[in-house]
Amino acid sequence: MSDSHHPGERLLRWTISAVAVALTAYTLYYAYGRPFVRLRHSNLFLGAGLALFYLVEASNLRYGDGLGGSTAPPPDTVQERLGTRLGSAFGSANAAVCLLSAAAAVGAAAYVEFEFQRLQYDAPVMGFTDLDFLVGAVVVALVTDATRRAYGASIAGVVLLAVLYAVAGPWLPGFLGHTGMEWTEVARYGAIGLTGAYGFILGVGTTWVAVFIMFAGIAKTYGALDYVLDVGGEVGNKLRSGVVQVAVIASMAMGSITGSAAANTATTGSFTIPMMKRQGVRDDFAAAIESVASSGGQMMPPVMGVAAFLMADILQVPYVRIIQAGLLPALLFYFSVGLAVQFVVLKFGWTSERTGSFDSSVLLGGIHFAVPLAVLVYALVALRLTPLSAGLYATATMVATAYVRDLYAEGASPSTLRNTTERTLAGFREGAVDMAPLVGVLAAMGVIISMLTQTGLAQKVSFRMVGLAGGVLLAVLLMAMLLSILFGLGMPTPAAYILVVVLVAPGLIEIGVSDLVAHLFVFYFAMLSAITPPVAVAVAVGARIADADFLRTGKQALRVGAPGFFIPFALVANPALVTWTLPGTLLSLAVVSVGVVALVVAATGYDGRADVAAPHRLGYLALALAALYAPALAVQFAAAALALAALGVAHASRLQRGVSPTKGQ
Repeated sequence: MSDSHHPGERLLRWTISAVAVALTAYTLYYAYGRPFVRLRHSNLFLGAGLALFYLVEASNLRYGDGLGGSTAPPPDTVQERLGTRLGSAFGSANAAVCLLSAAAAVGAAAYVEFEFQRLQYDAPVMGFTDLDFLVGAVVVALVTDATRRAYGASIAGVVLLAVLYAVAGPWLPGFLGHTGMEWTEVARYGAIGLTGAYGFILGVGTTWVAVFIMFAGIAKTYGALDYVLDVGGEVGNKLRSGVVQVAVIASMAMGSITGSAAANTATTGSFTIPMMKRQGVRDDFAAAIESVASSGGQMMPPVMGVAAFLMADILQVPYVRIIQAGLLPALLFYFSVGLAVQFVVLKFGWTSERTGSFDSSVLLGGIHFAVPLAVLVYALVALRLTPLSAGLYATATMVATAYVRDLYAEGASPSTLRNTTERTLAGFREGAVDMAPLVGVLAAMGVIISMLTQTGLAQKVSFRMVGLAGGVLLAVLLMAMLLSILFGLGMPTPAAYILVVVLVAPGLIEIGVSDLVAHLFVFYFAMLSAITPPVAVAVAVGARIADADFLRTGKQALRVGAPGFFIPFALVANPALVTWTLPGTLLSLAVVSVGVVALVVAATGYDGRADVAAPHRLGYLALALAALYAPALAVQFAAAALALAALGVAHASRLQRGVSPTKGQ
């Protein structure tokens, strides 16, 4: 008998759907009415989000996945049957732990809700009870375990190390030492004092981040991802590079809202990597292109892998200012990636035959998605609403547009209304399920930050970084780059950003780098850690999908994404790219763009027409560095002009000799 008919499975999945739909509906209700303070809302959301996550985990462990039963063939040997029974027993026990954890999450949230006034106002003065400390410890344990299950042991290990560091302070040597914390203090500052897990990170996550993730979930259910891929396929028919550039654009569009380079690689890569391989792109290059493009999506406004909301809250600037500051650097990154991909495809002869014409009906088939996007942009940019309100209006417009579109296309009938309603509820479910893993990691980041700030380690790291670099700007920047990559290894976007902005950014600010530039600098390198060996989580996922060698894929990812490692330094040398001044921004954008072209030529060894010899590659690299970083604008313009002239002369001479593009591997 199939598990899909098991009453327990039906009950569990019905519960998941009910909790998920209710959580999305509650989030939209809170965005509309704001019935109470954000801290109280965060507690309710934390309880429901953790419960939903653990319910989905239980379903995965017990029944194969959260949406359908296991499809594995039945075992046919004694060893296989024994292994299956042992695995089933372990899965059942683990699923039971998840169900108990879900109940504990609801219980802890209920306790904080009922005791909220006392915990917020009286307990800090009159003292906390033993039960308070116990509940706080349970919350810390739950968010750590949820983070481990969702994102692996590495980030959960950081939480445990932070707690151990807080407790073991008196026994640590040198600048690492501090007075130490009792377990009750860990429980207080980690959760029950309404700090730590309940800090600003969770507050931003349960409002601004949540409404955007849920909006994206609804859009996916309505077919937004399929629409992007369909349009991309049609565009690919008209490009020499075929579907390769489509993969870059699709990853950019979806990556901004996923909050994880690895998740974006897994989602879009499952479609784009096989498409690229069918076009003839070598497996390691296909995986590398997808992993680099997916990692860059975390830098793309308006969501920036949900880091944009955290950045606005930390810097206390309007969210629109973060979008403005992040736009040109992100476009420069994708310009470099798109150009590198184009050169690689042309260099190795992986071009498309450009078969067929563009089918405009595909473009019109999803034109209704432009309506909620226009509402979102208008609400954010023109009306200057908060992301929570803008997300509410965009979501409401998305749902209303879907009903109008379906009634117009399929006719006004009860079945049409029923089908659209089912898709809408499925979107509510999808959005909440997508958000649930983030709840735990955002709360866990709050615990880490609370431990580091209470013990003073955050301030010590920045002070030591500046001291070791001797206060020299370039040395501090290089050290900040290395630390940001190190702290970002294996981390989802919000976690990586929070760590580097607390531990590394203050050192840059101390030597005169502006707050916003410093935040973007460390954030970019934390994101680039997804393609930096030895961890390179995005590369690992892409290589697995492409069935390619990890080290070869990592090498090609660094080759394609190499210019991205230079762009953050260009932000420090050319702050007008972030601050938007006229004519400074236009001038800086022009010279930096040419510098990026020269960097791509140096990295790929190809200039769009033919291979570039090693000495010439070094020349392009020198001109690129001058165009990007020269202290005088005149020198930057001279270097950019020389780079353009070199490209023009090379192309002209090859045309005169009749040299054709190279092919081969």
